[in-house]
Amino acid sequence: MKTLITTLNSKYIHTSLSLRLLYVASYHDFDIDFKEYTIKDSLDHIVDDLLGMHLDVIAFSCYIWNIEYIEKICHQLRQKQPQIIIILGGPEVTYEPQHFLEQFPVDYIISGEGEEVFRNY
Repeated sequence: MKTLITTLNSKYIHTSLSLRLLYVASYHDFDIDFKEYTIKDSLDHIVDDLLGMHLDVIAFSCYIWNIEYIEKICHQLRQKQPQIIIILGGPEVTYEPQHFLEQFPVDYIISGEGEEVFRNY
């Protein structure tokens, strides 16, 4: 399954360590890559870019500064490609996973450190 780990950083100069750690923990066993966007990028551009990759699974790293954008992206992705598997992880979803499973159109929530758990999805 073709998988992408992604996030929306607050600025272009910021990078996400979590994406890199999940990638390093997984790339030997899976068809996986990572890509970063920023909250300044057009949501339509992000959705089109993600859909253009013909992915089976998208995993988002969620933080306080990007969760609203990720919610909108998830809704658009689910509308345009209903069969795509969407996973949320990161500090913003860790402590209330049930809330996000009920409110967002996602399949899985990873709570806590994802390096071990992520590979099971």
